[in-house]
Amino acid sequence: MKTRPLPTSLARVVEELELRQPAVVTRSLLREISAGADLRLPEDTVAERLVRYGWLLPLRRRDAWEFAPAARAGRYPAGDPWIELRALLEHEPDAPVAVAFESAVWELGHATHKPTRPVLAHRRGWRPPRSLGARAVTFDWRLPTRTVKGLPVWGEPTVVVAAAERPTAQGNWANADDWLSETFGVLAPDEVLTEAAGRNVSTLARLGYLAEWSGRDDIADEIEAVLPNRLPVTFLGPRERRDRWSRRWRVYDSLLPAR
Repeated sequence: MKTRPLPTSLARVVEELELRQPAVVTRSLLREISAGADLRLPEDTVAERLVRYGWLLPLRRRDAWEFAPAARAGRYPAGDPWIELRALLEHEPDAPVAVAFESAVWELGHATHKPTRPVLAHRRGWRPPRSLGARAVTFDWRLPTRTVKGLPVWGEPTVVVAAAERPTAQGNWANADDWLSETFGVLAPDEVLTEAAGRNVSTLARLGYLAEWSGRDDIADEIEAVLPNRLPVTFLGPRERRDRWSRRWRVYDSLLPAR
């Protein structure tokens, strides 16, 4: 353990940061804390010194730093995969972005396997900055996100509909036994239908198939009721692979584990 110096001039700033425990420190927060501590240094100088002494850690996002509290016993990052997203949202709280796909499943507590890389979704027309360091997928969701650990996260209805609409973007099909049935298990049919409204027939057919596979016959029946009588052939996985065939949904499935 290496002791970090703390000049008297900055002691009250660090003390306030210890009280607040922000994951991300912004220039405006430093300005606010410095004013309350009667510190007459510019916030740029305060930030530079706190970085030099190891209390703030630089991030890719400009004017944002990770706070390294005393309990961390050194200038070590917390290992938060969403630290850059938190920094973005401090500056752009209305950014059309959310924790999505397998990352949403993990954050909602429906998986035992943590994603190897964070996954975000963003709405069309918005370009995610490279600083986020996550896999980004374009997807327009209908239902509001949930706040989990201070982050916007897709709810379960959006997760299952997005998996049906963009199966190639869902990265944990091999672990579907681990998460898919549990995710479907907490859903109300009307929520799923709201998120699925207006989506194409192939998405709805895959969604019905996933619901049936997960043991949610009630949701599957609701989806079947809004489908046309003649369904096109749909693929859950690469078209050249046809491991399992569902006559009801006219879906070839090569992604879900065999049951």
